[in-house]
Amino acid sequence: MYSFKTNSKSKLIVNKSKFFSFSFFINDVNDVKEILKQMHNEYPDASHICYAYILDDSTNNYYYSDDGEPNKTAGFPIYNLMKKNQLFYSLIVVVRYFGGIKLGTTNLKNAFLSVSSDLIKTENLCEIKQTLLYQIKIDYSQIKIINRQFNNQIIDRKYNDLDVTFLVWIEKEQINLLTDYDATLVNNKYIVKCYNI
Repeated sequence: MYSFKTNSKSKLIVNKSKFFSFSFFINDVNDVKEILKQMHNEYPDASHICYAYILDDSTNNYYYSDDGEPNKTAGFPIYNLMKKNQLFYSLIVVVRYFGGIKLGTTNLKNAFLSVSSDLIKTENLCEIKQTLLYQIKIDYSQIKIINRQFNNQIIDRKYNDLDVTFLVWIEKEQINLLTDYDATLVNNKYIVKCYNI
């Protein structure tokens, strides 16, 4: 599973119509609502603001909108492109300014696909994993083991007289590794974290 590690944008002009695409990492539907509100404020004179988002890989955690474009020529192709590239917790918004020349459904669909595809580049993507925040208490002899096991997932360390406390993002698949440690769950809600590819 992948997402966008940075917000990026792209531009395409087809027969005087201008297409501006934007990519976003999102955690939930509230992020989508906030971003769309912001896009409508920034581009109040746009002809269409089309988008697609996918949260997780369950069957109903996605949505797409053609925003008045012909049915399935804008949001749906963006959604399929995201699905094909395994993009989750991701939102792509395309702002269109009509240039006065009708493009036809095929060219319109291709324009939305092309400007959205420009956003999906390896340097702009990260691997995403569901994580839980744990506090792990260990003695000093275990520091190297913890550093090796959880390396870039450690977000804080506190050194005390007798022990060390680590604050660590634990991936879903790693929870069984915690049985050897004094580990306490800090946040029982899964948070999606982005890791470099």
